[in-house]
Amino acid sequence: MKTLKRFFFFFAVIWLLMACSKDDGFVGRGFPNQQYGYDKVNNHYQGLDQNRYVVMKNTGLRVHYRIIGKGPIDMILIPGWTNPLEIYSKQFDYFRDKARCIYIDLPGHGLSDAPEGVEYTMGLMADAIYEVVKKEGVKKFVGVGFSMGPVPLGQFEKLHPGMITRLVNIEGSYTPWPPEGTDAREAFLTELNGFLDWMFYWGPDEKMFFGSLLVPPTAPDDLKEFVEYFYDYPTWLMHNIYYWYTREEVNKAVGWEIPILSIYVAPPDLANEALIFPDSDVHVIEESGHAVIWEKFEQVNPLIWNFISARPGRRY
Repeated sequence: MKTLKRFFFFFAVIWLLMACSKDDGFVGRGFPNQQYGYDKVNNHYQGLDQNRYVVMKNTGLRVHYRIIGKGPIDMILIPGWTNPLEIYSKQFDYFRDKARCIYIDLPGHGLSDAPEGVEYTMGLMADAIYEVVKKEGVKKFVGVGFSMGPVPLGQFEKLHPGMITRLVNIEGSYTPWPPEGTDAREAFLTELNGFLDWMFYWGPDEKMFFGSLLVPPTAPDDLKEFVEYFYDYPTWLMHNIYYWYTREEVNKAVGWEIPILSIYVAPPDLANEALIFPDSDVHVIEESGHAVIWEKFEQVNPLIWNFISARPGRRY
């Protein structure tokens, strides 16, 4: 199983053993244009190239993104659940002379708007990606998704087929639901709903515990500093995003027919891999936590570049 899937089932068991904690105090304090994720992030990379915003036509939400580099290839890099775009800090300099990289803070993340009263669906995330690429005149691109990232990219593919020419899946976590009317589905929903019920009441202690599993003691100090944003991330918002991230429809196979690179920190479930990321070129990088793009960037970055530059000089 992939890392986050293992965490999901692990926490589902814990939930059955624990009483719900008190809320962390963020609920009810969101307001239009409120943003989360940067007050505790290492900002050494601020000011590189261009920080930009686009306003989503249908919602009025502002989406923050960052363009770094001017190479012949267009790359759209999507962070994971709750991550601001600086989760890709270790990719900024490596790719700046190789590709035009657009790093996006999805709605509810980083410096993008995060008001209450919004449902942070994967469709909303896909629409945000489209607004960015449309504004920047991107017609074809390599999609890079970390953790949750491949899921909104999959929804984008369904809405705008053919624009993504290659996919880089880094620790991507799709969990197809078992068939209706089966014991497996009933057990799955019991665990999923139990985990969501528990998450709804997360306070600082639960967030620190979860973060400690995502970022092990062996992780670099700068990654440990980075992940501190997660401890103050509003519970209502992380619950809302995770709810929509785990819906049945968005966890169905996309039907990719493009080259795919998959990078994991543990061997994937081969049946699930074949269904979700068909014919993918799988690489397993061991001795890393979930944030392999940070912990093992020296190995990850060349893997990505070798994959996407197979036909140099062509704008993907």
